[in-house]
Amino acid sequence: MRDEDISILALARCISSLSSQICSYLTSNSFSEPKFTPNTGSVPETPEYEALRAPLNDAALDLLRLVNGPKNTLQKLFFTQFDLAAFQIALDRRFFDYVPLSSGTFGNGAGKASVVEIAQKAGMDVDRTGRVLKMLATHRIFAEVEGECESFTHTASSALLAQDTDLYAAAHWQMDDMLRAASEASTAIDESPFTSNTLTSAFSRRFGTTMYEYYERQPVKAKRVAQALSGWSQFNRNVDELHNGFPWASLKTGKVIDIGGGNGHIAIALARSFPLLQFVVQDISPRMLSQAEQFEDQRVTFQEHDFFTPQPVHDASVFIIRQCLHNQSDEDAIKIVRQVIPALGRCGHGTPLLINEVILPDSGTITRFQEHYLRQVDLCMMVTLGTRQRSEREFRRLINEADERLEVVHVRNNPMGLGLLEVHLNVE
Repeated sequence: MRDEDISILALARCISSLSSQICSYLTSNSFSEPKFTPNTGSVPETPEYEALRAPLNDAALDLLRLVNGPKNTLQKLFFTQFDLAAFQIALDRRFFDYVPLSSGTFGNGAGKASVVEIAQKAGMDVDRTGRVLKMLATHRIFAEVEGECESFTHTASSALLAQDTDLYAAAHWQMDDMLRAASEASTAIDESPFTSNTLTSAFSRRFGTTMYEYYERQPVKAKRVAQALSGWSQFNRNVDELHNGFPWASLKTGKVIDIGGGNGHIAIALARSFPLLQFVVQDISPRMLSQAEQFEDQRVTFQEHDFFTPQPVHDASVFIIRQCLHNQSDEDAIKIVRQVIPALGRCGHGTPLLINEVILPDSGTITRFQEHYLRQVDLCMMVTLGTRQRSEREFRRLINEADERLEVVHVRNNPMGLGLLEVHLNVE
């Protein structure tokens, strides 16, 4: 819809049409309709549902912007930090654990708790506990019990955080270290207005050291990061393109090298889906690797390796670099790719290098709702490491600069998750 054609009624008609299509899709595919109550099912994670969900978000958000006007819209935006502050407190003080689920998981089975009870368990005063809960309830995170004074129950969102420890870790990481770092973004630019790198990042400005060094010194928080990465993979089908975008079964009993694989959560997920494959997870952090070695499947092994040094495995069927290059400047990303090239040559003709990263879209090619998510993760890289996400064109240029013999033979993109570039080494 062109801007000149946008009106309240036009948007309302669009929303009505898309809402009807979504209900029809849910019914015809045996999905229950989403509700705010606990234990409601997740919305479908299918391309068909996404094709309806994304434009509906655009239309609904534009309708609210028109109805509210620019002044109210801006006020909501620049007051967001107070919403996040309430979320930060609730995560830090574990409010989500102190409201019982209706199944009785946490004891009395009543499915509700008073503000006094929550405050006592959280170790803080009743007044601020209630105010935080009331703020979160405006986002349908917890709900105040009707007819009862100062009691709260779970909603679908709060119950999900109470039940899913990986998702909780992902949310807590963002509301703790990442939120504190983001508050320093403008100051970091003041101090380094023309250079963006790890040392000049907002994270380094906030914590006095780079993100990698910080977590090496903070083992408890490093463990949370490892768990958060597992939780983060639940968002927006972040594993789908890697899982579905390459013919893994054709490798039979081949060996897969996960370069910079952290705690191995991606290799482990692939191993469960493809039981004949062998996996080697490489990472420079002994602490990250030690968190993963409890996985008992002998098909997944772990190897300490610095991806700025030559790749030591020369009998691989495929190499994966997943969400590592976005952590690096162009110069360092090129160095990482170059370290794999000799191994690609030794492993045999056609051995692929899979680069699994966010691929930024060209302007106007996806909905604003989808682009907003991608711009969030791009700014996340700017804040944490002074780096960036890249477009397909930027990836192709980077790969070509690493070695002109490298060719991108296939690209799959997911506007709400990660894309996949399949790269081959052309050897005469």
